Amino acid sequence: MRTVRPVLALAALLAAVPAAPADDPTARGFDPDPTRPALSLDGGFTLETAATAPRGRIGAALLLDWTDGLLALQLGDAREDALASRLSAHLLAAASLGRLELGLDLPVALYQRSDLSLLQDRGVTGPLVAPIARSALGDVRLVAKLALLEAASAPLGIGVAALLDLRAPTGDRTAFTGEGPMAVPGVVLTRAFGRARLDAQVGYVLRERGQWAQLVVNDGPTWSLGGSYDLTAPGAARQWRAIAEVGGGWPRGNDLSTDRHRAPLSARTGLRAFLSDRVAVELGGGTGLGAAGYGRESWRVFGGIRFALDTARTGDAGEPDRDRDGVPDARDACPAEPGPAELDGCPDRDGDEIPDREDRCPTVPGPATRDGCPVGEQEPLVEIETERLSLKDAIQFDTGRDTLRSQSFPVLDAIGGILAAHPELRRVRVEGHTDDVGSNAYNKDLSERRARTVARYIAGKGVARERLEPTGYGEDHPVASNKTALGRAKNRRVEFTILDGGAGTR
Repeated sequence: MRTVRPVLALAALLAAVPAAPADDPTARGFDPDPTRPALSLDGGFTLETAATAPRGRIGAALLLDWTDGLLALQLGDAREDALASRLSAHLLAAASLGRLELGLDLPVALYQRSDLSLLQDRGVTGPLVAPIARSALGDVRLVAKLALLEAASAPLGIGVAALLDLRAPTGDRTAFTGEGPMAVPGVVLTRAFGRARLDAQVGYVLRERGQWAQLVVNDGPTWSLGGSYDLTAPGAARQWRAIAEVGGGWPRGNDLSTDRHRAPLSARTGLRAFLSDRVAVELGGGTGLGAAGYGRESWRVFGGIRFALDTARTGDAGEPDRDRDGVPDARDACPAEPGPAELDGCPDRDGDEIPDREDRCPTVPGPATRDGCPVGEQEPLVEIETERLSLKDAIQFDTGRDTLRSQSFPVLDAIGGILAAHPELRRVRVEGHTDDVGSNAYNKDLSERRARTVARYIAGKGVARERLEPTGYGEDHPVASNKTALGRAKNRRVEFTILDGGAGTR
């Protein structure tokens, strides 16, 4: 059964129903697909997240979206697509200044299929049935996100950020890709629950009035709610993330008893595969929900690729860099092979953050504590020792963040199981440690946030929160030299010290 689509009550229009003085049935000037993509690698598909990317990170993306059933005409019992389908592209760019993240979105309708014959066959002429361009530029967006409250240090673990989405009138109003100047101030809230994360976004659309026939689009509140869940990564992907979102709005003047004002409402879901910290591909689909109204497409499919690059440690201009990896040869441990700056310019084929030159198992990912070799299938991931829990695998985070990677879930689940099975371990200190990259104050804060994230995850496994004491030590207690990538990887760790209940507790 075909999904309900936007319906324009043209029968009422052609019957010469009295119109309000401000009416212009030929104006157009609105986009029947009001959703726009999120700009950051860490956000959802259309929903931002409260955290900003690490300072110095720049990103880009190319996203494609095929949407069917954007606008439909209804005249008596006859019904036909006016704007039947659209293939859109979005070129995105973003840069992080720390607490402030800026993004740019260039939308383009690559192809649109339309049909106004239902009106034309009945003798309607003029601007109401003017052709709809097959391709057109959309309104360029500039988005600013300012982190107000970090989740790791916030009450209830809820991160908060302010948003401002500005639109320039670069689109084609007659092709339903231009809406005129627009501003959408808003706020986004984020709460993590172990592998899961919830994001909620509310705002207010400040815009000019749009109209076609009897459908009127005004300014008004807008909202989105989304959830994501990090999956254990199979195959070549470092991490898979399942994402589901629903969003809509309530334009001023909305009245459910008529077709004149309708509220957009749609949902989408899909997967994002992180091939590395900096490259992700995504694919998904969606549909409009509920009764007729604009912004309730029949169906859509979308996909694309997102990139990120950390610029904080790139090479100085003018210095020799034979492999062009941004690390000058004077500081590049592998000057003939490209690699990231944080790995001293050396490649890392298995993506375990240990460069191949120091990795005992360079084609199979493994923890730094085992020099890059994986844990055996029969080995326990966690063991209880006299004064601590001994971890056979590492707890990993996104670079410069307190966001857990999916590779960490098995060992964290094992820790939760151990503590649940041993209530005599009444108090355990969760200790966060970092390498020496960055200032001491930054590393202390980062290690504390990571320790709290780990404590929250384990508490989500049924362990009483008061049994866990998160503490951050920053770079103060290294276990290896910070002069090598392997040594720094060993120093980035989370440890568990038994404070009450173990054989050697004090």
